[in-house]
Amino acid sequence: MESKSVTLMIRYKDADGKWKRKPVARGANGRVKPDHAQIDGKAVAVKGGAYELRRIVVRQPVYVPAGKRAADADAQRARLERTTAAIEAAKGTDVQVIAIPGRKTLKETAAAYISDAQGRNANEAAEQARLVSTEFIDLMRKRNKAYIDEIDRDDIFGFHTALRKRGCEDRTVANKHARLASWLRFGGIDKAILPPVPRYEEKLPTIYSSEQTKAILAAADPVMKICILLGLKTGLRDQELMHLEFRDINWKDKTLRVQSKEQWGFLPKTWEQREIPIPDDLVAELAAWQKTREGQELVLGTKNHKPNTKLLRTLKRMVHRAGLSCGRCKGCKEINECKEFTLHRLRRTYLTVLLRNGIDLRTVQAYAGHKDLASTMRYLRPASAKEAQSRLNAVQW
Repeated sequence: MESKSVTLMIRYKDADGKWKRKPVARGANGRVKPDHAQIDGKAVAVKGGAYELRRIVVRQPVYVPAGKRAADADAQRARLERTTAAIEAAKGTDVQVIAIPGRKTLKETAAAYISDAQGRNANEAAEQARLVSTEFIDLMRKRNKAYIDEIDRDDIFGFHTALRKRGCEDRTVANKHARLASWLRFGGIDKAILPPVPRYEEKLPTIYSSEQTKAILAAADPVMKICILLGLKTGLRDQELMHLEFRDINWKDKTLRVQSKEQWGFLPKTWEQREIPIPDDLVAELAAWQKTREGQELVLGTKNHKPNTKLLRTLKRMVHRAGLSCGRCKGCKEINECKEFTLHRLRRTYLTVLLRNGIDLRTVQAYAGHKDLASTMRYLRPASAKEAQSRLNAVQW
C-alpha cells in the first residue's frame, strides 16, 4: 500500500483529451487494478495510462516514470519506499544507507525476457519462458528471494531437485535449466553462478509399430483418423496439424505447404515455409474429407472454425477407451492418459520410416523442417529386432 513517502500514480487522458494524474486503484486483495484510477473514492477505468512514482522533495512533488505494467510499477514503489524508510531511519546515526540503482527483481527480468521473445515472434520460447519463470519465482519466494542478484548456485540446484520431486524426467530438467539459464543471463546474472546443463541419457526416438497404428486408426473417429494419417504420412508437428488449412494443399502437385497463419498468430518453428509430398492414398482421404467440411478452412478445425487445441488429449482418451494404453506409466495410473501415445510420436514414426526406406538425409531434413542435419540424424535408428531377424538369419557368419 502507498505510504506518505511514495505514492503510485497513474497518468492518463480524460474524455476531453487532457492529461490527468490520480492515485492507482486497488482491489480487495490489495493489488493494483491495471488501468484503473482512484477517483472520488471509486475505482474508475482509464485509457492510455502510464504509471509514475510520486515523492515529496522539499515540499514539492517529484514524479518518476514507472512503466506501463501495474505489478512492476507497484514493485518499484515498494522498493523505493523501503529505501526511503531506511534512509530516514538512519538519520542521526552512524549508519550509512547506500541505495543500489537499477536492482532488478526476478519478476521484472522475467517479464522483459518474455516480452523480448514475443517481440522476436518466438512465441514457443516465450511460452516456455513463462512456465519456467513462474516455477522458479514460486520456489524463490519460499526462500525469501525476489531479486536476480540474490540468486546463487544452490538455488539453481534446488530448482533441479524440485523438478525431479515433481516427477520431471532428466531431459525435461535439462530443457528447463537451459531456459532458466537463458533468462538469468538476459537479466545480467554473473555467468559463473550458472552450473552446466544437467546430463541425461539420450534415448532413441520412440515410434509406433505397424500394429499400433492400425489399432489407433481402427479406434479413431473421422476427425482423429485424418489427424493420425496426416501425422503419420506428412510428419506435421502438433501446432502444424492444428493450423493446417485446405488452401495449404496443392491437389495437382500432391503437396502440402507449411506456412504462417497471421489470423491465428502461427509461425512455422524454423520461420521457413516448406513443402511436403502427400501419398496418393492420403490425397484421396483429404479430398473426401474436404467434401464433408463445407465452410471450414481448417482441416481439423472445431465447429466454431477455430484451431482444435484438444487433439492430443482426444488421442489419449481414445487410446484409453480402446484399451491400448500401456497401463504402466504415470499418466495411465493417475489420469488415464498414456504417455506412450502422442501426436509427436506420429512425426517420429514418419521420419524413421522415410530414412529406413532409403530417402536421403537432406530430403528428410527438408520435409521435417529441421534447421540442422544433426536433428534429422537422430532418426537413423536401427531396425527393431523383429524387422532385422530375417536379415540376421541370412548372414554367413
